[in-house]
Amino acid sequence: MKRIFAAIFAALSVFSFAACSNKNDGPQPGTLKEGETLQSVLEAVDGKFAEKYGTDYSAVMMGMPIDDTYLSDFLALDSSTYDEYAGSVSMSMTNSDAFFVVKAKEGQLETVQQALDKRLSDIKAQYEFYPVNGSYDRAMAGEVYTKGNYVFLIVVGVMDDTAEETPDFSDDVQMTKETIDSFFNN
Repeated sequence: MKRIFAAIFAALSVFSFAACSNKNDGPQPGTLKEGETLQSVLEAVDGKFAEKYGTDYSAVMMGMPIDDTYLSDFLALDSSTYDEYAGSVSMSMTNSDAFFVVKAKEGQLETVQQALDKRLSDIKAQYEFYPVNGSYDRAMAGEVYTKGNYVFLIVVGVMDDTAEETPDFSDDVQMTKETIDSFFNN
């Protein structure tokens, strides 16, 4: 009887060890693919915009790179909540563009998501009464998009010369999300 229990225990131990080691062997879902960086994601999105609209277009027109001050002043995030960030925001009063990513520290994902959700709400409110150049519609199409511990604020879109009265930026947001997805492990 002792041998049977010992054999069962040994088999369970080996199975348990194998299951744990297999879980960590490959790329983890929600992480950047090997060799990719946040900057490479942003550049690829800009490349998609240039491909779709011409070489003069990027995801954020007239953009300013985000920095620690922006994260603190506009998102109320301090360095204890994030590991890294990249992206830019428009500094024009007539343009609501914002495309950036914040990688949340372990245990801080919800805090970062809430901060970006609030920033998106603030952008929507800011342009509600000043909807020039499709800025309000762009903000309304915007999304907070999460991949693992990476949280993106996507407020992008190009108005073409044939834009209808209420422009639809959902295709540009979807293109951005698909480009982001291509850089992450599933």
